[in-house]
Amino acid sequence: MSDIELLKADNNDFEEVLDLIDLVFNSFKFETMLPAQYKEKNFMSGTNYIVKENGKIVASVGAYPVDYNVCGDNLRASGITAVAVHSRNRLNGYMKKLMEMALADMRDDNVDLSFLYGERQRYEYFGYTPCGVRLEYYCNKHNIQHYFKDKLNANIMLKEADKKDTELFDEINKIYSSKRVYVVRPRERFIDIMSTWENKTLAVYNDDRFIGYISTSKDLDSICEFFIDDVNLSCDVINAYLEKFDRYDVTISIFPYETELCTYLSKFTGTVTIKDDSNLNIINYKNILNSFLKLKCEYTKIPDGAITFNIRDTGNITITINNNIPSVMFTDEKADAVLTPLEASKLFFSPLSAYSLGPIERNAFAHNLFPIPLFVRRLDRS
Repeated sequence: MSDIELLKADNNDFEEVLDLIDLVFNSFKFETMLPAQYKEKNFMSGTNYIVKENGKIVASVGAYPVDYNVCGDNLRASGITAVAVHSRNRLNGYMKKLMEMALADMRDDNVDLSFLYGERQRYEYFGYTPCGVRLEYYCNKHNIQHYFKDKLNANIMLKEADKKDTELFDEINKIYSSKRVYVVRPRERFIDIMSTWENKTLAVYNDDRFIGYISTSKDLDSICEFFIDDVNLSCDVINAYLEKFDRYDVTISIFPYETELCTYLSKFTGTVTIKDDSNLNIINYKNILNSFLKLKCEYTKIPDGAITFNIRDTGNITITINNNIPSVMFTDEKADAVLTPLEASKLFFSPLSAYSLGPIERNAFAHNLFPIPLFVRRLDRS
């Protein structure tokens, strides 16, 4: 009979955890793909939930805590990663048990939000569902040539950031953490975070003056962070990128609050696609709604109004806007709609809420309120 233990991995378990997840995800090498979590120096005791059978690790779920700064509010979040069960030990319910352990700890630790990559139906059992809002702009050489013709700035230069250049990465971190919304990336792990999914960091220069950076995928087909100090140089930077890597096209991901960049990219890019951002699990609706409504009210005017929802296992929550200032409170008010947690997440945060609001379709205030621009950047999703 097997001796089964469910516990949290400590630093002594690092190599065995790494061996298991590399085996299960045989196309991944986690030290390379997710160095901020699975380089030995970054491995955090207590952040991987494991099952041991007769002393050997046969299942693991990573749950990594992060601080999420939204309009000055400090939210607590947790990224689920590397959900792995050895092929010989499946159908024992180990994944379910470890996910439940991780979520129980999140609730005890007052975590507001959790996120992960994975199949929708697999993780909806645990409260995760596709939502959040991300915009993907597609741009090719013809889009640029026909719109800008001979007006491009030839002095834009891109250089891949050398991981040994800590001063440059400190400057990049300053730019990143100056945004209204950002997951805190500790300095000691910042360079490894920028290498998540084997992304490349490119420093951007104009006449040899450092003006920002972009983060691009390993295969160079997409840009997930695009931060320069003059939005009017965006096309010049994209053109320099296509020239540098001899590419015909690229996609650029941004988020609704980046309104100036949205407007500029819309002038010349070929198409824009609005997508669910990630699989998100809202653990504290009050905090998440309040902070991301603050963000929305910074870039748009929402008419005054109030609406109340009953969310199963959470209670009644009233959302109020007064003079473009949001308030989210628990209440005894009668609910305008009764929702499951998954329904609430989709209604509040899905891009589809711009077109369909289900039980509150005829509520004019709700049409101005939703969707709320929740998101987590790619490099913070492990």
